[in-house]
Amino acid sequence: MTTEFYPTPAFPVSEALQWSPPQQFELTAEQADWLLYEGSLTQRLKEVGGNFSVKLLGQQVLEPTPEEKQRLNLNCNVVVREVLLYCDKQPWVFARSLFSPSAEQASTLNLQQLGNQSLGESLFARSDLHCGDIEVAVVGGEHPVAQLNQRWFQKSHTLLGRRRMFSTAGEQLLVSEIFLEPSSLYSASETFRRNKRS
Repeated sequence: MTTEFYPTPAFPVSEALQWSPPQQFELTAEQADWLLYEGSLTQRLKEVGGNFSVKLLGQQVLEPTPEEKQRLNLNCNVVVREVLLYCDKQPWVFARSLFSPSAEQASTLNLQQLGNQSLGESLFARSDLHCGDIEVAVVGGEHPVAQLNQRWFQKSHTLLGRRRMFSTAGEQLLVSEIFLEPSSLYSASETFRRNKRS
């Protein structure tokens, strides 16, 4: 079982983050290669290593953060879906997706039945998918996902995440992904700063 060494955290995990355009950060080539990747992250993880899998942490209607509510332009609760993406039996990415209850009910999107399947793989299979601009966030050590990373991998440092809006079938989905310790973003450098010109 993929959860044998990585106990499932209580849902929901994530908290608010400050998202900014990637130009405001000084990223290494490796970090930019992953954070600014335009294609399906699921497909890329499958290419990196075998035994790709998804662990559903939870999916239910909850109140989003004020910033998420503004970003989605919704004044109601939304469906929050949080998962871990595993590569070679280690969690590489924590992902948080938000969408309206109407999107969850839409039979064409099949969001209710996803379970331990990849949302990204489902989205990128759609011909009408529109991908928004990528945003980047630094995840400080006090953030629940960073604390989870420290507990699992005994590494205490800030993490990097990315986010973008997807539009399909008349619905919008806000998807954020935080890269965990096993990913290659942190192998060369653990330093990422805001660009002084921003």
